[in-house]
Amino acid sequence: MIINAADFGLKGKRKWSDTRALQRALDTAKSHKHVTIHIPKGEYHIRRSLKIYEGTTLLLDDETILKRKGKDALLKNGRKFKLYYGYKGNSKIHIAGGTFDMNGYECPYNNTAMSIGHAVDIQIIDVTFKDIVGGHGIDACGINGLYMSKCKFLGFNDDDGERSFSEAIQIDLQVKGAFPKFGATDGTITKNVIIEHCYFGNSHTPTMKSWNRAIGSHASRFNQFYQNIHIRHNTFEGMNQYALTPLKYKDTYIHDNRFINCVGGIRFLAVKDGKNAQDLKGRNQMTQAGENLNIYNNEFIGGMSKDAIRIQSYNDVKHKHVVIANNEFKDDTHKIHLNNIEKLILKNNSPVKVYHSNIV
Repeated sequence: MIINAADFGLKGKRKWSDTRALQRALDTAKSHKHVTIHIPKGEYHIRRSLKIYEGTTLLLDDETILKRKGKDALLKNGRKFKLYYGYKGNSKIHIAGGTFDMNGYECPYNNTAMSIGHAVDIQIIDVTFKDIVGGHGIDACGINGLYMSKCKFLGFNDDDGERSFSEAIQIDLQVKGAFPKFGATDGTITKNVIIEHCYFGNSHTPTMKSWNRAIGSHASRFNQFYQNIHIRHNTFEGMNQYALTPLKYKDTYIHDNRFINCVGGIRFLAVKDGKNAQDLKGRNQMTQAGENLNIYNNEFIGGMSKDAIRIQSYNDVKHKHVVIANNEFKDDTHKIHLNNIEKLILKNNSPVKVYHSNIV
């Protein structure tokens, strides 16, 4: 079933009627199975976040713009205060085309463009995320099966300097404080992720710059692992921190990416202590590291004040099975820093400074 959002009163550049029309279309899709909503060419103003439901495909024309005209996010797959559990929230959501413009110059309010949680099979293809302030392009929290391809993440602002950890794509888990939008904080992890052929950089809109981080995580819990993560064939340009910041991941494949004029390349950390080392009942636990990290065929271009690759753990707890191979480092400032690794393969990289300790 295909429906046209224009049939629900979509006008263009009218924040009240555009928001109502799009939500009516989304609500109609909710009552049917496997509905595609077509949003035709035009600029549509969104005053509050749209809610998308199970089995909906959102198909935007290449020249379609959904522009924020308020303080909220643009799109969520759940409602506030509703307790979705595990991967049983609104799933099988596919979004293709168009621009999700958070309009950060005109509406400089901290928020995330898309908040997607407690779900299975989320596909986002050929979508542009633009001009976010403080938040994320997409917060992917508690998702089993996230596929993102040919997307662009353009423009980010952190005026207060308090959001150095903000990622364009946040790979997240459902715990208190990590995902305040909706759903149960039951520890549901994001896993089985592919991010490929995407671009991360600046929009050149006034007040905007490139992202601090492109893809990563900054929340964790004991014995909860982000797993089976593939980051490949992407371009990261001008990131103001480490471009990639995996945290205690298992089965991670980072390959055939280009890092251009980024402050840092890839930082892979263990969880040392604090709330991220607690279990789901809030009990303090020990340091925990990752496993099966593969970094290969990447190209690093331009000066870096931080490491091109940094792999670090703590308290003699080691990351296990790390491969760093066939990467090209094209600037004298590039460095690899390796600490606390069991079973390291380091070979066939172009000449680069390597600092290592506690490798077995």
